[in-house]
Amino acid sequence: MGLYDFTDNQWHNQLRTRRIVVRGSAGEIANDEVVRLTGPRTIVRSPLVRRQTGYDLDLDGFDTDHISLGDTILYRNPFPGLRFNDEDIAISGMLTRMAAWCREECDPPYPLADGCQDHLIALAIEESASTGAPVATAVEAWAAGH
Repeated sequence: MGLYDFTDNQWHNQLRTRRIVVRGSAGEIANDEVVRLTGPRTIVRSPLVRRQTGYDLDLDGFDTDHISLGDTILYRNPFPGLRFNDEDIAISGMLTRMAAWCREECDPPYPLADGCQDHLIALAIEESASTGAPVATAVEAWAAGH
């Protein structure tokens, strides 16, 4: 189950913060913290840490380096040194993967079936928000097998 609490006027609004919650059977991610079961009766809380360069005595320039959980690197910026913001990194990554797919070097980066299913969910969220009623969706024929 996931929740992404984002309002229409939140973009570029420093008074409105984001809230992300992803829950599973072994724990949850809430914003920048992971709470999980690592063994019987063992619950661990760990922060997701974004490493940014360019702070304090780091003279490398402002850039996202990586995101870690403990000693594990979960994400590494594929465009180091270019000083892209998060959105530019995401768009550049998608374009790079799309070019590789066009050269038949990999699977499609965001298959049309997945995009259609995601849009169906977005439409259901909008409908539920505007009517105040629950809206159910299903896996449509176009997304079968994904």
